[in-house]
Amino acid sequence: MDTLNADGTWDRLGSIALLLHQAATQVWSDADRAAADSPLHDLGLGVYLAHGQASALLPEDYELPDLEVDELEERTPLQLLTEAEELTRPLPLHRPDLVHGSQLVVDLCDLIREARGLGY
Repeated sequence: MDTLNADGTWDRLGSIALLLHQAATQVWSDADRAAADSPLHDLGLGVYLAHGQASALLPEDYELPDLEVDELEERTPLQLLTEAEELTRPLPLHRPDLVHGSQLVVDLCDLIREARGLGY
């Protein structure tokens, strides 16, 4: 039995990836309506890269959990980022296969701060 899956680690990371995908989609949508030099473009890129980090931590054969897209669309990017960060708290980041998870946590905190600064 996969001990990481037994404690919900992969499902937790999968949920983080889905939340970050939705947040990136929303920020990019807002950036498309903003000026070309809007800082929303930078935030969108940062969220997209964090989504990639979370996805890279998952096993190749992992299937993402189903989440209600309508429910996610009702949340702001800041709410999605905050929820993703909260899901990282119980992750066993000391494990060798999750060693890069610490950088994901740091990046999420930076993105939350940036999103707050942009009025989300």
